[in-house]
Amino acid sequence: MTWAKRFVSFIDACSKRVSRAWEAIRPPMRIEQVAGDLPSRLTRRKLYVVSEDGFDEQAAMVCPCGCKQVLHMNLLRDERPCWTVRVDDRKVPSLHPSVWRKKGCGSHFWLRRGRIVWC
Repeated sequence: MTWAKRFVSFIDACSKRVSRAWEAIRPPMRIEQVAGDLPSRLTRRKLYVVSEDGFDEQAAMVCPCGCKQVLHMNLLRDERPCWTVRVDDRKVPSLHPSVWRKKGCGSHFWLRRGRIVWC
């Protein structure tokens, strides 16, 4: 391995450690219930849950990698893929399973107890 590749690998490892440390001290992501349509602009670090007729239909959030794309996760059990949102008493959400963007930025992460856990 050349010195340039080792240097890039070292910088990548440092970047991941700093990102994980920052994620550990920043406040957890919050949830916002929305009836009907999503707002035209979504706020970072919020998970929006869209409900209609008493049923949660989708969850949406701004991609945590920084690419600013809006991610939509289906919450209807009879359609695939399907996610489940759990909210604790502090209104801190968790998502199951992980979110993995196959196109675009390729982010792959879990949302656990309001924190992004990178895969």
